[in-house]
Amino acid sequence: MRVGYLWLDRLPSVSLAEVLTPLTPAVQLDEERTGVWFEASGVRLLYGDEQRYGQAVLAALAAAGGAGRLGIAATPWIARVAARLAATGEVTVVPIGEARAFLRPLPLEWLPLPRQVLARLRALGVSTIGQFADLPPGSIQRRFGTEALTAHRIARGDDPIPFRGQVPVEPLRFERTLEPPAVTSDALALTLHALAAQAMEALNRLGHVAWRLQLELVAEDGRSTSRRRHFPYPLRTAEELAESARALALRCVLPGAVTLLRLVIDAHGTVTAHQPGLLVEAPSRRKERERVFTLAQRLVPGHVVRVVEHCPVAPLPEQRWRLEGLANEEAHPARGEPVRLIRRAQNWWLDVAGQRLRVVRSGPWERIDLWWPERQHRRTGWVELADGQRLLLSWDARDDQWRLVSRLD
Repeated sequence: MRVGYLWLDRLPSVSLAEVLTPLTPAVQLDEERTGVWFEASGVRLLYGDEQRYGQAVLAALAAAGGAGRLGIAATPWIARVAARLAATGEVTVVPIGEARAFLRPLPLEWLPLPRQVLARLRALGVSTIGQFADLPPGSIQRRFGTEALTAHRIARGDDPIPFRGQVPVEPLRFERTLEPPAVTSDALALTLHALAAQAMEALNRLGHVAWRLQLELVAEDGRSTSRRRHFPYPLRTAEELAESARALALRCVLPGAVTLLRLVIDAHGTVTAHQPGLLVEAPSRRKERERVFTLAQRLVPGHVVRVVEHCPVAPLPEQRWRLEGLANEEAHPARGEPVRLIRRAQNWWLDVAGQRLRVVRSGPWERIDLWWPERQHRRTGWVELADGQRLLLSWDARDDQWRLVSRLD
């Protein structure tokens, strides 16, 4: 696969999605906000080579009033470095198989390495990416840690972070003039509901859900303020859109009497494998959880005592919700197999069914998402074994011993 990175020196007058949609099937925004990655595979038949394709992307950006530079390589990180090295209006292409040679003379500081590791490497005389790549990988993690091992892979031309592009979509914009102007957030509520209903109607026509929302308030004198939020779960109903827009409005400092409201949905798309027939769509996750619980109690009466949302963005209810619990506490897995903790000066060990296993890490169970009574939460912890297993343990005060609750993925 080939990946391009468009480094923006000047933003275009239109959205990046409008610029890139005719030129690439997928884009990925850069969290550092310097540019955007995009898929650059299979362009030779249409453009002749990657250099000409890159110039076509820059020409489209310039036609929209923007300016930038571009890099094309086999991995996202190297494509970003190639764009960084290019001058404005230029394209840098890293041919297949030449990534390591391309990175070799670049300064070590460009790699994602902690400051302490950089200082230790400089003390060893390592000052370029190529010198770091020549170090034996077997000793990197042992001497410098996991982050250094990831950087070492990048230095050798093997980026472990894949390209996760999405189909670029046009932002949806909706606005409404207020008569009379509003001076409080509460006065905006009716207009926000109307805009949310209009936005959801447009999304339904596309078969899309909303992922990112921006609200802009414009005052009589032309001053404006705006807030944006990306949601970890899709917004599917007008009620959810209106509630989220109102939350953004409460965070805005009103620039004066507001005469114009502008609602922008700049990230939206389909949710794959959606199955609305399994459960009727609910306007809130709370109501959906109640429906799941009622259904579960009917199918397995007396057993399910708790419903936990463990993946808010999952498209199917059986993936989004977890049903847990036992009506009989004595049969609960917390009454599991007893284990013995053996403390030694150098290492800790667990004795499980007569087998002694070395413990490499341990800690309290910080994110309590368990289904047994609250009084047991404070006596629950986990350990990681030398062979990679993670065991969930619970302290039984009645027997004065630890018990094996479950094995964690």
